[in-house]
Amino acid sequence: MSALEIRDYVARARREPTTENIEALWRAVFLLKGWYFLPTERQDGPSTPMVTLLGDQPWLVAFTNVRRIKEFSRQVGRAAPDGSVQLLVLDPRESMERIVAVQDQIMGVVFNIGSEETFRAPVAAIKAYAARMGLDDLE
Repeated sequence: MSALEIRDYVARARREPTTENIEALWRAVFLLKGWYFLPTERQDGPSTPMVTLLGDQPWLVAFTNVRRIKEFSRQVGRAAPDGSVQLLVLDPRESMERIVAVQDQIMGVVFNIGSEETFRAPVAAIKAYAARMGLDDLE
């Protein structure tokens, strides 16, 4: 899947929020080779993904491609002076394992925050989509 395809799925799901279009978006997301995460700024190491507050609720931040994560990093001052960005890339199964591990501490996952391709889902919904994609052994 390319960024253009994800963008198209997001646009279609917004324009016509049918079950079919929303499921097509999530199918495309779960078929990506990797989900991109910014490491937290704390000293927990590069393997701890960043969480942001939307309203007053904590959401895990993920991206569907390198371009989106680099744009966001520049917007929030997380890119190095040379433009490089530290990131964590996990395949969908590894991503879901991380989500399940912190499910009591987050509301869900927000993808491509800061762009026109932003979309999100609560933990229960993203786990349901994962199960539909064959990732139903995550507990």
